[in-house]
Amino acid sequence: MAISRVATTINGFSKLTMLCSADATEEALVTQALNGDANAFAELVRRYRDRLLNLAWQLLSNRDEAEDAVQDALLFAYEHLHQFRGEARLFTWLYRITVNACRTRLRQRRIEPLPEDWEPADEIDWRTVEAQWWRKRQVDAVLSKLPEPLRLVLILREMHDLSYNEIAAVLDIPVGTVRSRLFEARKRFARLWEDMFGTNE
Repeated sequence: MAISRVATTINGFSKLTMLCSADATEEALVTQALNGDANAFAELVRRYRDRLLNLAWQLLSNRDEAEDAVQDALLFAYEHLHQFRGEARLFTWLYRITVNACRTRLRQRRIEPLPEDWEPADEIDWRTVEAQWWRKRQVDAVLSKLPEPLRLVLILREMHDLSYNEIAAVLDIPVGTVRSRLFEARKRFARLWEDMFGTNE
């Protein structure tokens, strides 16, 4: 079954089905999905898709590619759900798949900076979002200068609030490596911010 069909199933749920699925535990939904219940997997998609999309956007800096990467990751997860061992939370497994999908896309191209003549859509209140938009560009600019291993641990820890153990599971590295990379990433980020923007807020 294509992931688009699973996603379509979400919109076709009755209110009662949605309520039952929303109350179900992750373990129960995984079991139901493994037994062929497409509604159960669609509920898992509903729970985690936004977080995965946010992660992919932060890694790829391109909305369309982020959407495609998450689509690829969710399709892979659906087709390989039987390989999920339950030793960690499902979202940790999904994060790992999404990171790998993004890495594949990063190997295929170089990240292009936002065009200098970019302007927000007319319906956006520029006065309201200008500061946040500019700060995000600053953060993205600094992140783009970090080596991928350091960038990944920093994003997973600071932007997705994963624990050291969860990051280790996502990246398949020892917890000690997570700690050392995170220490180095924070140090380099602070130094780059200082060099690029003249302040270390």
